[in-house]
Amino acid sequence: MSQPSHEPIAGDGPPPRRADLPSRLSNPRPIPWWTWGLLGFLFLANLLASMDRWLFPALALPIGRELDLWDDQADWLEALPLVAAALWAPTLGYFADRVRRPRLLALGIAAFGLAGVASGLAATYPALQRARALVGLGTATAGVVSLTMLMDVFPRTVRARALAVYFLAGPVGAALALCLGPPLAHATTWQTAFLAAGAPALVLALASLTLPDPVRGLSEGVPVAQLRRHESFGPSAEDYVDLMVNSSFTYSVFGLTFTAFAISALTAWLPTFLMGARGLPEPVAATFTGTLPPAAAAVGLLIGAWLADRWGRTDPRAYFLIPALAAAAAVPCWLVAFLGPSRPWQPAALFATVALASVNLGPCFAILASVAAPNMRGVACGAAVAVVQLLGDAWAPRLTGWAAESFGQPDLMATTFGRVLAMIGANPQVVGGRSPENVAAALLFAAPTLAAAGFVLLAGARHLPREAALMLANLRAAPTRSSAGRAADPN
Repeated sequence: MSQPSHEPIAGDGPPPRRADLPSRLSNPRPIPWWTWGLLGFLFLANLLASMDRWLFPALALPIGRELDLWDDQADWLEALPLVAAALWAPTLGYFADRVRRPRLLALGIAAFGLAGVASGLAATYPALQRARALVGLGTATAGVVSLTMLMDVFPRTVRARALAVYFLAGPVGAALALCLGPPLAHATTWQTAFLAAGAPALVLALASLTLPDPVRGLSEGVPVAQLRRHESFGPSAEDYVDLMVNSSFTYSVFGLTFTAFAISALTAWLPTFLMGARGLPEPVAATFTGTLPPAAAAVGLLIGAWLADRWGRTDPRAYFLIPALAAAAAVPCWLVAFLGPSRPWQPAALFATVALASVNLGPCFAILASVAAPNMRGVACGAAVAVVQLLGDAWAPRLTGWAAESFGQPDLMATTFGRVLAMIGANPQVVGGRSPENVAAALLFAAPTLAAAGFVLLAGARHLPREAALMLANLRAAPTRSSAGRAADPN
C-alpha cells in the first residue's frame, strides 16, 4: 500500500516563549482517515500478542501436570517473555529508527504467532522455554514498531488517547486468554488453545506488509522535506546521551516502572489472596482475576488519556500531573482493598486501584513522543520497555512471593512488627496445601511503589514544557551533523 499524500504545514522559526507553549505545541493538522485504520490494525496485533503472553499463566496448571514442571520452572516460563522482551527491545528500537517499519512489524507478529504455535507443539521443558522466549522477542518487536508509527501519525493533542486505545488491547487480550483459555483447554487440550491463539497472527503478519510507513515526525507540523533530512542524517551518540538524561524521559519511564511493579504483583498474587484471605473457590477467584482487573485497566487507560489530552491543550504539564494524582489516589484504595476482613466495598476499591494505576500508560508514552526526536523514538520506546519490564513487571511476582513466604512464618509473625500486621488484617493463610503465605502483607509492601510513582511523576511535570518545545525547535532547525555519520535511508 502506498503512503497517502499529506500537505505539509510550515513551522520553521525560533523556539517558542513559555507563554506561547500551549498554543505552539498544539497541532491543528487534520487526522487523515487512514490513521484510524492503522490504529485498528495495530490494536488487533497487540490483542493477539497479549493473548499469547497471558495464555501460559492461564494454562500453567495443566501444562505443569503434563510436562511435570517444578514451580520454579513454571515461574520462569511466565517471566521469560518479559525478560526476553526487555533484553531485545533497545536493539530493536535502533533498527526501528532506520529501516522500513512494516517489515519489522511483520517479523514481530510472525515471531509471536510462531511462538504460540510452538508452545502448543512443545513436548519438553526446553522446547517450551524456547517458545516462550520467542514470544517476548516477537511482542517487543511488534510493540516498539507500533508505538513509533502511532506517534508519527497522531498529533500531540490526541496522541495520549490514540496510544491508550492501542494499549487497551493489552487488558482485553489478557481477559480473553484468562477467561477463554481454560475452558477451551478443558474441552480440547491446552495445545489446541495455543494453536488457536498463535495461528491468526501468521495471517496478520502477511497483511502488515501492505501498511504504509509514515514519515518519522509527520504529526509534528514540520515540512516533510525537513523531516526526511533529519531522518537521513540520523542521531549522533551525543543525541542518545541527551535522551537518556532528559528529565521528562527519565521521570516518565520510572513512573511507569513503579506502577508496573505494583500491577504485576497484584495480578500474579490476586487469585491466591482471594482464595486464602477471602475464601473464594478457585474457579471464582480465577474468573474474578480474569475480568475485574482488565476491565478496571481499560477504564483507567481511556479516562486518563482523555483527561491528559484535554488539559494538555492549555498546559503540557497535565501529561505528568494526571497520572501523578491518579497514582497517589491509588494508594488508599490499595490499602482498603487488601487489608482487614472481607467487606462489600472491597471489590470496588480493587477496581479503583487498578484503574488509577493504569492512568499513566497513555500520557507517559505521549511524553516520550514529545521529548524524543522522531528519528530516535524507536530507541526511546525500546529503552522504556526494557526498564519497565526488567525492573517492574518481570521480578515483582517473585519478590512478592518471597515476601508472602517470609511473613507467613510463625517466628516473624510473633515479632512486634508481625503483631502489627495481624492487627491490620494481614494474616498468613494456607492455600492449595502449600506452606502458610501472608499475601496481604506482601501486597501491602507493594503499595509504596504507587506512592513513589506519584512522587516521580509530579517531579517531572515542571520539565516537560521546556523540553517538548526544545525538541520541536530542533526538529524545525536544519540538521547540522556531517554526512559522514549519516544513517541509512529507510525508504
